[in-house]
Amino acid sequence: MFIYINFTNRRVYAMKKKTGKSLKTLGLLMLIASLLAACSSGGNNNAQSSPSASPSAPAATQTETGSEGTVQDLGEITLFVDHPWWPMTEWKGKIPEEISKRTGVKVNVQIAADAQQLPLMIASGAEMPDIVYTYNNHQPMSTPDISYTWDELIEKYQLKDFDISPTARAVNATKDGSLYTIRNGFMTSEELAACDKCLNPGQGLSVRADIMEALGNPKLETLDDYLAILGQVKEKYPDLIPAVITPGEAGSYLRIQYGVPRFGFYNAGGDQAKYYINHPEQEAFYLYVNKLYREGYIVAENFTWQERTEAESQILNGKAFSLINASGDSETLNPRLETDGKNFRMAQVIKNLGANPKVYANSIGWSGMYVPKTAKNTEAAIKFIQYMYSTEGQRLASWGIEGEDWTMHADGYPVFNFDSKDQDKQVQMGVVWWGILADKGETSSLQRYVPDSASTEVMMELKKVTEVDSLFGKVVPSADSEEQVIQVNIDNMIKNEEMKIYLAKSEEDAKAAFKAMLDKTKNIGIERLEEWATKEYNEAKALMK
Repeated sequence: MFIYINFTNRRVYAMKKKTGKSLKTLGLLMLIASLLAACSSGGNNNAQSSPSASPSAPAATQTETGSEGTVQDLGEITLFVDHPWWPMTEWKGKIPEEISKRTGVKVNVQIAADAQQLPLMIASGAEMPDIVYTYNNHQPMSTPDISYTWDELIEKYQLKDFDISPTARAVNATKDGSLYTIRNGFMTSEELAACDKCLNPGQGLSVRADIMEALGNPKLETLDDYLAILGQVKEKYPDLIPAVITPGEAGSYLRIQYGVPRFGFYNAGGDQAKYYINHPEQEAFYLYVNKLYREGYIVAENFTWQERTEAESQILNGKAFSLINASGDSETLNPRLETDGKNFRMAQVIKNLGANPKVYANSIGWSGMYVPKTAKNTEAAIKFIQYMYSTEGQRLASWGIEGEDWTMHADGYPVFNFDSKDQDKQVQMGVVWWGILADKGETSSLQRYVPDSASTEVMMELKKVTEVDSLFGKVVPSADSEEQVIQVNIDNMIKNEEMKIYLAKSEEDAKAAFKAMLDKTKNIGIERLEEWATKEYNEAKALMK
């Protein structure tokens, strides 16, 4: 059920529905906010649906016995997951069992003990499992001494129907053209535009619906309107904190509203790469956050919080009016408020409030699967990868069994027969997470589409202002290079110096602190970094022609 509130032609929803279990670790929550489809979409949908046959599995896993459904037994592989927080610690549940049935591959799962385990394995030359799935060790894994290229394994085992798009190949290949992996979650701008129901999770703003009503539902169309409402809340509800911000999200949601990137490089025009901090509207973003602080709308302690639960708890305990966090907060928080017996609900602000909002989507994906040179069962490894990258494999691993767990709506999105965002249910079935291994973007983004939900409305608005330039995903300094040292030093300096801007006692002091921060970037070598990035960006662009 939704509470519909008309804030002067701006729609805001508060949602009451069943929710999944709360997640236990910040790393898990960060993944879900940025990638996991199930936790940013509703689980059950009663809309009319129509089944659609899934594309067939890759022929490489099938035998030529003539017996329909017979699959060659390829033995066992060990899959090393370089994510210590990964919730699926075993290859268990009806979906993993079905994947093994269709591929002939049994899987032994190993979860990294910590972030240093894989780097130590690489550095020591230790024997590695059959498949390594990693997100921040792409450079060391993408070398001929450590990993096989996919192409040499595809040729060795004659996998003629292993479909790899030219774009995916171009953005994932090393400079010598070798393809060691394809990172997950990547869609081109054309693919994203062609799939009108493909959505990416993002940042958002939610407010107390009861207080908005008590204030007479003032208009909430701009960032200045938001400031005015916070002023009324501070005056009429002095015991409430007008706004709380989840750690890290001040630089996400509000930067989107000001149309500036929050990290990495962007195209400043003429194919000139600039570092995010040099965007001309960054100062306006910092001054807005500083004004929130100076006016008493956010508290200084907010900047010391390390986990998002600290911001959420202020809402759940009735101590705050608004939350700057994620696109589906009302759907996550309202069931908890109902369970706790609270007499208020959160309303999601749907429309962007900035004059020129923009989402910079400059990624070439996240994690990828590698086959190390020490793998004992390379045939099973590459054929398992092939299946998981197929449309059938992605839908089975992410959505479940077609006709039993989901059906395809006539409008082209899955309708689930289970609560797909309930983590306990995910673990029990073994669904969603193994689909992330090879997600091409469409599978997870379609799962986020839930008609008439607040999160879908917000994500649709964010999609309208998203600018994709995935080539910047290849503009990454090599380990221990001079450019990497410069980038790390700049990032560390910004983390320290930006606090002086946020907590400045006057706008003049904030401006002076911002200028001082930019001067320090120049002293560290930002101009050299941008010159290098421009060269790398244009070389990557030339390879795409």
